[in-house]
Amino acid sequence: METVIDLLKAIQLNLLDVVIAGLFIFSVGYLIGMKKVRKLTHEIYGLQRDVLELNEELLYGVSGDLSETPVIGLKADSLKQTKLAK
Repeated sequence: METVIDLLKAIQLNLLDVVIAGLFIFSVGYLIGMKKVRKLTHEIYGLQRDVLELNEELLYGVSGDLSETPVIGLKADSLKQTKLAK
C-alpha cells in the first residue's frame, strides 16, 4: 500500500482525487452496463415469445386457431403407454 501512496505523491495526486475519479468512472460504467442488460433482457423475452408462437404453430397448425387438428399426429392413447423392458 505504501508503494501506491508513494506513487500518487510522486505524480502529485491526492488519494481523495483518485477515489472520486474512480467512483465516477465506476458509476458511468455501471449505468452503461445496466442499459445494455435491459436491452438484452428485452430481446431475450421477445425471442422466447417467438419460440412459444412457433411451438404453438407446430403443434396446432395455424397460430391463433387452436381448434384445428394438431399437425403432429399425437394420439391420447400413445401418450399414456409406457415402454416395457424386453
